[in-house]
Amino acid sequence: MPEEKNQEALPEKKVLGLVESVTIIGSKATVEAKALIDSGASRSSVDMRVAAKAGLGPIVSTSRVKCRSDGKGWNRRAIVKGDLVLHGVRKTVRFALTDRSEMAYPVLVGRDIIHPDFVIDVGKSHASRRIGDEREPQPK
Repeated sequence: MPEEKNQEALPEKKVLGLVESVTIIGSKATVEAKALIDSGASRSSVDMRVAAKAGLGPIVSTSRVKCRSDGKGWNRRAIVKGDLVLHGVRKTVRFALTDRSEMAYPVLVGRDIIHPDFVIDVGKSHASRRIGDEREPQPK
C-alpha cells in the first residue's frame, strides 16, 4: 500500500535512471550527450569541451566545489548559463565548468536539475547503460 501512495503523490514527476541522454543548448550549437544522474551533487557540471562546442557562457560566477584531488580539498570552478533538455523538460541551468575527460560521462546532472521535476529509479538502468560499461572490455 505505501508504494501506491507514493506513486499517487508524484504523478507529475518523470523517472530517471542513473545515466540519461541530455541535450545542451548554447549560443553556437545543440549538443547531445550522456549524463550521469547524481543526487549527491548539489550543482550540475559540464565538460569544458562540450561547453565550448555548444557555446555556453559567459561566465556568470564562480563556485567553491569539493575536490578530493586538490590538496586543499576544494577548488574554484567557473559557472556558466545554458539550457538543458532532459526527458522533454527544458531548463535554464548554471553549470560548473570542469575537465571531465577522465570521466565516463561529459555531463553530471545534480539536484539543481533533478528537483522538482524528476525522481531517480536506480533499477531503471539496464546493462547497456550501466555505469562503467564504456570502460569494461566487451566479450568476444
